[in-house]
Amino acid sequence: MQMGPAGECQPLNCAKAMGCIEGARDPAITPLEMSRLRGELIDCGPCLHAFDLEVKLRVTMAPTISELPTVEFCARITETLAAIDLSQLDVTDL
Repeated sequence: MQMGPAGECQPLNCAKAMGCIEGARDPAITPLEMSRLRGELIDCGPCLHAFDLEVKLRVTMAPTISELPTVEFCARITETLAAIDLSQLDVTDL
């Protein structure tokens, strides 16, 4: 799987990124395995950003859910979060 230039890669269409994101969704994943998955995406900013958003979502939601969401739901959330440009967000906006 060859990724395009970092600005052109679309994580939801990237098999490598989606594989890493799916791996991050495993409730039994260890911190070492999570770090390894993240390292696989280090050369692609958009894919790494999507992965980090998935991890943040997992950490935020994990204490409040009693069952895992469907893969389709996770994909929709990941897609929505990936479309948000956080670089324009100011602390005063929160």
